[in-house]
Amino acid sequence: MINCKNSRKLFIDFFKTDIGIALLITIIWKISMLLIGYFIDSSMNGAAGLINHTNRWDSGWYMLVANDHYATNAASAAFYPLFPLLVSTVHFLSFNTVDLLTAGQIVNTISVCFIILALLNIGRDFLGNKHKYWLIALVFSAPSAFFMHVFYSESLFMALGFWAYIFALRRKWLYMGILLAILTAARLPSILFIGLCGLEFMRAFDWNANKIINKKILYFLLAPIGFISYGLYLLSTGGNFFGMFSAYKATTDWVYQVFDINIIKTILRATYQVFRAVIGQRPFDVDIVINHALPIVSLLILGLSSLYLIFKQKDKFIPLGIFGLASLVMFTLNSNVVSAHRYVLPCLTIYIAIAL
Repeated sequence: MINCKNSRKLFIDFFKTDIGIALLITIIWKISMLLIGYFIDSSMNGAAGLINHTNRWDSGWYMLVANDHYATNAASAAFYPLFPLLVSTVHFLSFNTVDLLTAGQIVNTISVCFIILALLNIGRDFLGNKHKYWLIALVFSAPSAFFMHVFYSESLFMALGFWAYIFALRRKWLYMGILLAILTAARLPSILFIGLCGLEFMRAFDWNANKIINKKILYFLLAPIGFISYGLYLLSTGGNFFGMFSAYKATTDWVYQVFDINIIKTILRATYQVFRAVIGQRPFDVDIVINHALPIVSLLILGLSSLYLIFKQKDKFIPLGIFGLASLVMFTLNSNVVSAHRYVLPCLTIYIAIAL
């Protein structure tokens, strides 16, 4: 009887810790997403599998990479290797008893748990212990949050990026550098987190150039390792170190991706299409909502949040504000705003600004 009471107390105490809270929220969120996804997919497509709904859109490219390791389609190089590599590893360690789609769910579930754990730490730093749950609520209620659930690299990228930033906040530069090295094998926007951590490094040394130039800055040299390793692999298999960039010309799927530094024109063009739909000059359809309206609203919120943090007159908010503005620029350099609402998902700037 005493042992039962002690066990129950230990169980309750565990779920009062950050790890226990993160695990509990992860379980509740993942079960909810699985059930919602399954019922929607079943009603629309008559799906039989519980996780079939997670295999949509770019998931096919990640599945291709996991199966053929960039051997059969040059366009697949646009999708960085870390997520499919971890999925393949889980598949291999299970002696092929766990299929790739399920392996993706395992990787994403673990990543989501680390995201929540990171948000608890970041929330405590910026909002105080009483309001730390605001960041979790805001991130997981974002319109594009379901991308952390499907067969995409979002959750893995966010977990690594958030924890690299936490180590920068804690002045643990070696751990930060290691995570940034891994992050650059996940997605190109890892550049933004390198910049955020770099700004935090400068803040740690009072923005003083004489103090900033010290041996600890060498830890940032670890950051490109993931990208360089990927480039070397592409060079060895396809003869092109920069295959991740030329991949966009290897297919007609992304003809709209054209580099254009005039981001104002890009944003205004998308805004104009939304305006045309509102006044009835074109259909207010899925294309308008998903590829124009949601991205524009997301970019607007990101821009306003960034400016709010920069001018909040608190030194610790400046790196996040600059990070937000740099993200806005990067996400609109390809002459379109398609998927911008997904790209802004890892931008902590938005959630901290709204919570404040």
